Amino acid sequence: MLATMTKTTTDQIDALDPTMINVTVKISPGGAPGMYHHDVAALSTAGANGSKWIVSWTLETTSPDLSATFNNPGIIVPKKGTKMPKGVKDLGVILSSSTQQQLAFTNYVEDVNVIRYDLDLEVKDSSGKELARANLCFDPTISVVKEPIVG
Repeated sequence: MLATMTKTTTDQIDALDPTMINVTVKISPGGAPGMYHHDVAALSTAGANGSKWIVSWTLETTSPDLSATFNNPGIIVPKKGTKMPKGVKDLGVILSSSTQQQLAFTNYVEDVNVIRYDLDLEVKDSSGKELARANLCFDPTISVVKEPIVG
């Protein structure tokens, strides 16, 4: 799993200049026939009140025998059964393709919280057979934090 930010600090970020977080979703054989496994890094969006963020997920298979594509909607946010944290505004998908999804939002949170999301994707083997997710527990989150933390 790999997540990279295009900026290395969060202090004095211009609220009009979004910070991009790039996430590579590594998809590998699941250890049993007909299964796959995927890894996603935990993400943090700590910034000044009103900081803008773009999170970009790109699918990457670790085997030439696998292919992966996002279904529609690709990114499910908030995850079924969860709520968006107060203070997360302007949430929306800004890019949607078969192998990449981008989500934009503005962080106005006052306290540490998380955005819970899920990935809707399809993985097939080289014969075109759809594989099932092997991850028993998959709980991806984006932490949303106001900086500096006061109190």
